[in-house]
This record gives sequence, C-alpha cells and structure tokens, in this order.
Amino acid sequence: MNMVRSLLTTSGIPKSFWPEAVNWSTHLLNRSPTLAVKNLTPEEAWSGRKLTVDHFRIFGCIAYAHIPDAKRRKLDNKGEKCIFLGVSDESKAYKLYNPSTKKIVISRDVVFDEKSTWSWNQNGVKESIPADFDDGENGQQPMDRKQEDEVTQIVPTDQSPHTAESQRPQRVRRKPAWMTDYKVTGVDQGDDPLIHFALFSDCDPTIFEVVVKESKWRMAMDAEITAIERNDTWELCDLPKGQKTIGVKWVYKTKLKENGEVDKYKARLVAKGYKQEFGVDYKEVFAPVARHDTIRLVIAMAAQNSWPILQLDVKSTFLHGDLR
Repeated sequence: MNMVRSLLTTSGIPKSFWPEAVNWSTHLLNRSPTLAVKNLTPEEAWSGRKLTVDHFRIFGCIAYAHIPDAKRRKLDNKGEKCIFLGVSDESKAYKLYNPSTKKIVISRDVVFDEKSTWSWNQNGVKESIPADFDDGENGQQPMDRKQEDEVTQIVPTDQSPHTAESQRPQRVRRKPAWMTDYKVTGVDQGDDPLIHFALFSDCDPTIFEVVVKESKWRMAMDAEITAIERNDTWELCDLPKGQKTIGVKWVYKTKLKENGEVDKYKARLVAKGYKQEFGVDYKEVFAPVARHDTIRLVIAMAAQNSWPILQLDVKSTFLHGDLR
C-alpha cells in the first residue's frame, strides 16, 4: 500500500484508479529483488525462467496508442492519447485509459512520453501538460481535503425566527471512516453507504398463502407432489413414543435461461431438518454430491478419447431411491 500511495501521488491520478495501482505495484514487486528469495525474483522462482523488465514504464505517464487503419479515416489521427495503467492480464499488451472517451484501451503498439502526465481536477480532466513545467498555475488544483469536508457538512436551514425556535438543529450525517479508504466509480457518494452493501434477493415467493393463488406455482407444486407419490418416497406410520414430528415447507425458485427469460417455475417440498438436533434426532448425515475433481477427470478423459458428453436435467432426486 505504500507503493500504491506513492504511485497515485506522483502521477496525480484520482484515487478511483486504486485497483490499477495495486495491480501494477504487485507486478513490480513480483519482478523485484526480495529478501525472501535470494538471487531470484519471486516471479522467476515461481515460473523458473528468466524475466525481462523492458516493458516497465512510469505509472500514469502519457501513452499514444496506435489506431488501426480499419478504425480511422485518412485525415484522422493515427494515435490516441491515453494514460498508462499497467499491463493487461489477458494478453501481452499494455493497459491504457483514454480520459476523453473514458474507456480502457488494450494495445501493444504504444509510444510513451514518460516525461508528461495528465492534469486532473475535481470536475474531470483537462489537457495534458509536461510534468517538468506543472507548477500549479496551468489549471485549477483539487480542493484541500479539510476544506472539502467543511463544504459538504453545510446543512441548509430556514432563517425564519418562528421555524428556528420550533425546529431542533439537524444532525449532520458523516460518512464512516472505513468508506473513505477507497473510492468507487459509478456510485453516488452522497447516498447512504449501507444501501450499497444490501443483499439483493431473487424476488421468489416464500409464503404459501400468497403462492397458492397463482396458477403457475400451483402447477409446480402439483408436479412435485406427483413425483413424490410416484417414487414412493414416504409411507404412513405411527409416531414412536417419545419422538416428535418434523414439519415440511415449500421452497420456490424461478429458473432462468441464458438470455434472462423465464425457463420454468420450480417448487420443492423439503423437510425442516434445521429443527433436528445432532445426537438426539439423528446421528449421521448423508449428502450424495459429486466431487469437482471427478467431474474434471471425466471431462478430460472424454476429450482425450473423443467421447460424447450428454447433459441430463434431473427433475427429482431422493435419498435411497430405487434405480430403475
């Protein structure tokens, strides 16, 4: 984090780009000498091959990315002015940011001007100026943090004497300290920060009295009951002495297709196993699940031997069922 702070301060890039600074710092540290590994860099010790640092550039410097002929006309510029943010994780190319279009550019054909940086202000971006001649007089500098906090804490009140006596002074809502560590783009910083950490539900119903009024869910429940009776999953018997029954509940789920359209409505009648106590109501747990290692092994063998792979949609599964 010390390196991240240094990169953001030296380059003048806004703090909203802190993830890119973290990625570039990690990239540099993995290719730099360290006391943990003698005579080797961490990346060299991991990969086992000699690495080069020819692609290292100053973080936040001006970079001109070449525009292909197919994406420009004869009189258009052959390059676009961007800001260097590091290297791409998907290919051997540089990762750039175009402040004019606000888009990420991935390119290998880049010309760097490491003596120049982009001038930023609190309202957006301005023309780039050389770093050697940036003495603070060529553009408006960002507001001091303390001054900015004081401005945002002003609460408008009615100056009428009657309302001043009847109303109590309003308490200023301050942003939690942990919310100021990182800046997030695309989110209104004036909103309550807790609303961005809410757990969004899938809007599936949970109350039987409400669901039973809709025909689509009644059909799903009828299909579940039919499957239970067809597979003989239970039988009526007398409750043993000293034992208690376990209730059941309906679980509803809307299945969607890849394009977001509704595929089907699924209803499951499940037992309330969470009301059982280990050692009193049960002594062992049985969960027939497939290991991912086994699935990957089967797929690898199928690819090696050119076997066809078929995918089945199992509508109902039951413990200790009869295989027919």
